[in-house]
Amino acid sequence: SRILGDAQAQGLGGSYALVNGGRALAIAWRKSRFAWLSEGKGDVGEDHQSQYYGKRSAQWVRLRHRDGRTVFFLNHHGPLPVSKSGGCAGSSTAYNILKMIATNAHKDDVIVVVGDFNAQGHSSRVQALKGYLNHVYSGTSMGGVDHIFSNCDAVGHHKLGKGGSDHDALNAVFRI
Repeated sequence: SRILGDAQAQGLGGSYALVNGGRALAIAWRKSRFAWLSEGKGDVGEDHQSQYYGKRSAQWVRLRHRDGRTVFFLNHHGPLPVSKSGGCAGSSTAYNILKMIATNAHKDDVIVVVGDFNAQGHSSRVQALKGYLNHVYSGTSMGGVDHIFSNCDAVGHHKLGKGGSDHDALNAVFRI
């Protein structure tokens, strides 16, 4: 609801649709450009007992762009501690995300994966995803734990600042 509240404060509330994924996840999109097709969520990892807050999820939506292309958009909030490997926190989290994509995306979908992965670029989580998706962009806060991946190339990307968070707000533009 914070995302929608921020959009409404900027006068954009009626322009965007929102899916609340629970567990600090949400996805919003511009209704004039995209039509909702389907959505889902599921657990993909779990915090290590040394810094345990619970299981970690990913949520996704399939959206039809007004030009007819379909986008599969996935948002993820990764396990702690940052860049922890092994158990349910390392590359297994990445493979669970990839399984979610394989199960729910269609073969011609533009795939975009974003989130606070709680994993820096050198981590097994990020390296595993780089084996299957293009690494588009990463933030710099907390050593670079916020990432964007896709199956297509971005035409631009940049940091938008903090946006009311301790994380970087990232922007990537894709030509679909």
